[in-house]
Amino acid sequence: MLLIMDKKEKKHNPKSHKRLIDKNVNEETVNYYLRIATTLDEGFEGDDDKELFLRNVFIQLENEDIHVFMHSSLQDVLVRLTELSNVEQTIKLLQILKDNTTELFNDGKSRKVMCSLLLQVAEFSSHLKNDEQDNSMEALRDVFLEICQTLKGDVENILVVKTVLQVLSGHVNMSAKDLGIKRAKTSWSYTPPTEFVQTFHEMCEEIFSLDDIQQKVEHNKTSMVLTHIFPLLHKVDQSACHKFIRKYLTMASLLEDHEKFLWLVSDSRGSFLLQTIIECSSDEIYTELYSSVCKGHLLNLAVHPQANFVLESLITKAKDKQQFEDIFMELKENFEDLLAFNHLRVITSLAKVSCKFQTCQMKLVKHLLRAFHCYEPEERQCMFVPLLATLTTYEVYLGIEEGSEKPGIENPALGKVNIHGSIILQTLLEFKNPKYVVNSLLQMTPQNLQCLASDSSGSHVLEVFFKSSTVTEKNKAAMVDHLQDVLLDIACSSCGSWIIETMWRELPLPLKTVIVKALAKHERRLSGDQYGRFIHRNLGVSTYLHNVQQWRDMQSSSQKKRKMFQEILQTPEKKRKKKKDK
Repeated sequence: MLLIMDKKEKKHNPKSHKRLIDKNVNEETVNYYLRIATTLDEGFEGDDDKELFLRNVFIQLENEDIHVFMHSSLQDVLVRLTELSNVEQTIKLLQILKDNTTELFNDGKSRKVMCSLLLQVAEFSSHLKNDEQDNSMEALRDVFLEICQTLKGDVENILVVKTVLQVLSGHVNMSAKDLGIKRAKTSWSYTPPTEFVQTFHEMCEEIFSLDDIQQKVEHNKTSMVLTHIFPLLHKVDQSACHKFIRKYLTMASLLEDHEKFLWLVSDSRGSFLLQTIIECSSDEIYTELYSSVCKGHLLNLAVHPQANFVLESLITKAKDKQQFEDIFMELKENFEDLLAFNHLRVITSLAKVSCKFQTCQMKLVKHLLRAFHCYEPEERQCMFVPLLATLTTYEVYLGIEEGSEKPGIENPALGKVNIHGSIILQTLLEFKNPKYVVNSLLQMTPQNLQCLASDSSGSHVLEVFFKSSTVTEKNKAAMVDHLQDVLLDIACSSCGSWIIETMWRELPLPLKTVIVKALAKHERRLSGDQYGRFIHRNLGVSTYLHNVQQWRDMQSSSQKKRKMFQEILQTPEKKRKKKKDK
């Protein structure tokens, strides 16, 4: 049935659809757009054919009933078409969006099409600048800004508001999840027109001026809008960002009400919002938040399934050495609890910030050793790397039964390496004194080192070992010697071959000679392996076998070139440092 609105009804409700609306999209129309999707998949013989095809499609689309944009089966093809629209076509489609905001905003299925269309505004604003396109661009921006006016104070249409704010700020970062399918371009930055930035600030002001903003944050998805606003504000205007963060924290009473703070960080969306606030806040706000509602309650945050993410951000954003030491002192006795709750990201953050500020490093390592039950007696310390890599305590790893001291398993094989265990080990290898990790690595069996090198997470530990400036050349040489019997197996694995490449780049010529000599004994297997053949070529194994002196000359020449290249890269950095010093 066709619905015809008279002029009075149109005046009374300006957002109503201005054309004839059929509530049902017929099967013929659906099939038409599905055929378009097939044609786009198959491609075109030339650009002219594609342009003609798209022109006809957009003429049809611009005259379609609004419910075509809402049809669930057509979302993917419409997202693809919006990405292919030119400026004039985008303007016409945006006009349809502007004239039907109520219907489209209330329809969840059409939001992804709307967002893809809105991204075209950012796409054209960042590229089209010549005189011929000035009028079209002005019309595009006008209709877009009119749409923005309808969204002022809107905190319900999260995806649309998020997209509009990104376009206005000049920082686009959408995901395939946001749009349903992957656009060719979903992340870029550009310099937005002045009126865009002005509208961006107006929209932020409008949202933070809502009387019921705090209630909405507490009871629905509104917190997600704020989670998107703060990082954009931080990029566009940091002083404004800090102003709105303080306004929100004051309005929500989060700086003085510890119970309210705990309630918010215990919620999945609330914890994400608090993480964002911590990451975007000024030093002053961060210190006030930490001192007033976090200090003394860090363990509660650490063991909570949602709040531990907030604690991770709190640790990462510690403003100075003293602040980090206070956080570390409060958590240091509870590493085993964090392991029990599997909240490894908290320990990872502590290790990284300890490395950054060069403080509490040895204390952190010793508390980790205690958490894995390998600090005392001293002979247990050699098991530190396998235990941390697999996140297993000493007794469990060696199969020691309760009340017994005798290991149930002698020299157990290294299991699957945990990614968080690997990251912590990598960080510990960058400490001023990584002796506990280095000693443990050197006491591992060659077979377990091979497992470590061939593991997708574990291989990075050995990579950092050979790259680290705090691991001595003597220890690196000892490791090369320790690995000789398993170098071939390492070279013939996907992750292990990368370790050989890293060793080759980082080690001096005498140690390179040890490596190539060990691998040359198995030249046939090495050259025939899908991974080993690259090692065979890059290490010059054939040259080494036929002419050792020529191989040495080649390696010396290659090393000189690499050194010169590094010096060239470092020169601009040195010049910048000198300018800063002046």
